[in-house]
Amino acid sequence: MGSFLSFPILIVAAVLQATFMPQIRLLGGSPDLVFLVVLAWSINAELDSSVLWAFVGGISLDLLSYAPLGTSTIGIVVMVFVISGIGQQVYRIGFVLLIGSVLIGSFFQQLSIMIILTFTGYSVDWGLSLGYVVAPTIFYNLVFILPIYWIIRRIQRRVIPDVSSKPTK
Repeated sequence: MGSFLSFPILIVAAVLQATFMPQIRLLGGSPDLVFLVVLAWSINAELDSSVLWAFVGGISLDLLSYAPLGTSTIGIVVMVFVISGIGQQVYRIGFVLLIGSVLIGSFFQQLSIMIILTFTGYSVDWGLSLGYVVAPTIFYNLVFILPIYWIIRRIQRRVIPDVSSKPTK
């Protein structure tokens, strides 16, 4: 059931990210809703479900942006594999690991987008992008992760019965 929810949830998140989030920009950065939704889902889900969410989220985001198809997908899929690996190593992912995942994952996601844009012929000013876009995006992601995690966790408990009985990773 969780796999079927990925389409409507992530398409709505991508549409909000492409239309509404640019209205609340800080410098050049804005919250990366698709990244945060996939991160929140992957913390308590199986790897195959998380990869599907990452793929659907990345493609839907790329379809609504000027970036080449697959640009957002690469960083999100890598982040899902890292989260899965961390989840297998620790008993539960608490607040500190959640914040660390947002910090490192947001930086890696933005960095991978900049690298792909550079390789595909777009002009990227690295110094300006790191300070003007990446840093504010990381800040926004840190602010928005807790409410998004709370919402996604409630959805998971309703649609995946065994998630509510398992301890939080």
